[in-house]
Amino acid sequence: MTQPPMDPTASKRATVRRHRRERQILLFGLLLIGMAVAGVFFASVYKGDTEGPFAEPFVTPASEFETEVNVACPPGGALPMEPTEIPIRVLNATDKSGLAGTTAADLKGRGFVVTGAGNYPRPYDGSVRIIYGEEGLVEAYTLSNYFTEFEMVLDTRDSAVSDLVIGDAYDPATTLRAQGAPELDPETPFVRPQQCVPVELVAPEPAPRVIPDNPLVEASSSPSAEASDVPQEGDN
Repeated sequence: MTQPPMDPTASKRATVRRHRRERQILLFGLLLIGMAVAGVFFASVYKGDTEGPFAEPFVTPASEFETEVNVACPPGGALPMEPTEIPIRVLNATDKSGLAGTTAADLKGRGFVVTGAGNYPRPYDGSVRIIYGEEGLVEAYTLSNYFTEFEMVLDTRDSAVSDLVIGDAYDPATTLRAQGAPELDPETPFVRPQQCVPVELVAPEPAPRVIPDNPLVEASSSPSAEASDVPQEGDN
């Protein structure tokens, strides 16, 4: 009994289906092998036996960081200090005689440790400039809370004593906050400026040749306040 001849079209379709199954088997086999290799790799990374592709932090090294922002951020979550823990020197940058002395008296009455009052050697048309060193960052931010307008400048001083410079725009009636102002709540963390960087990334200005001794430390290597190169009020 003879079989009928096979339809050439049916034979071709069978060949195509066989090749398709072979390709599918090969593809799934490769996928399974890839998944197995990936599983072994990530298990090794999880155990710490292998360093992952994202082991390096997504940060720019400090030595390569560049920015035009020159304002230091307050320490995260830091609270204001007591005024009795903050030494300051008050400097008058205006032609109003006695302004440093009256401002110093106001701040001393609020508990600040005033190391002296004198004239600032350069004019300043702003309201208040707080000049501080990295060691006095929290002290400077605490002092800034007492003013509605201020500018903070970091310099290279190795001291917690800050200089408070009074400028032409200073008005004690509006610039110096009232003692009961909510901004002076000692339990309220500092308000972070909109644009600031960690203090170690700020380019500091040169410090004055002489910084007053910090009376809150037992020993100080700073030159004496009496030998300051800042002229006293009334000298000019």
